[in-house]
Amino acid sequence: MFLSKEDIKGRVNELFPIESHYDAERLNEASYDLRVGDEVYLSEGQVPTRLGPDSPYVVLPPGQFALVKTHEEIRIPRDLIGLLSIRSKFKFQGLINISGFHVDPTYTGNLIFSVQNVGPNDIRLKYLEPVFMLMWAKLLTKYEGKERKPGYSGIQLDQMAQLGGPNVTLTGLKRELDHLSLSLKISGALGITLFGVILAAILRWLKP
Repeated sequence: MFLSKEDIKGRVNELFPIESHYDAERLNEASYDLRVGDEVYLSEGQVPTRLGPDSPYVVLPPGQFALVKTHEEIRIPRDLIGLLSIRSKFKFQGLINISGFHVDPTYTGNLIFSVQNVGPNDIRLKYLEPVFMLMWAKLLTKYEGKERKPGYSGIQLDQMAQLGGPNVTLTGLKRELDHLSLSLKISGALGITLFGVILAAILRWLKP
């Protein structure tokens, strides 16, 4: 069972340890829109990009991987689990979440989303823009395990190190497949021609 809008309102102090991070305008019927924070790391960069009022934008080219810190610091109580998603507006542009899709009970801290732009065009993210979604689901049995260590307050070195890899897009994959298909057609045509020449030579040699 998911928390409703009224349930979330009644537990704001539990769910958002820093009161100023909560914005009632970001609250939906059964979810909350998380905003882009002050750090974004692009996989081709050396260090995270700092965002703020004076420098609010970052551009994700097609195929680009990125780490995005949320503005909100959250807390997941022992009787809940957090479920994560990306808002449809950005999904349609090609932004996908390649990190985890849930937040465990007792987690407290900012969230770091690992994302990729698999679309054909640049995606622009803006400081404090609502890009992600958080929903809370009730656990049938309250978590009674050990309290987790404090969560993230910023993008970590090990996260940046793990984000490497070539940029891949659907457009790029289609281009590669088209190139491979053309190469196979050319190779096939040459092979058939060569086979015909050899066959003709053999028949001439066998002819009395």
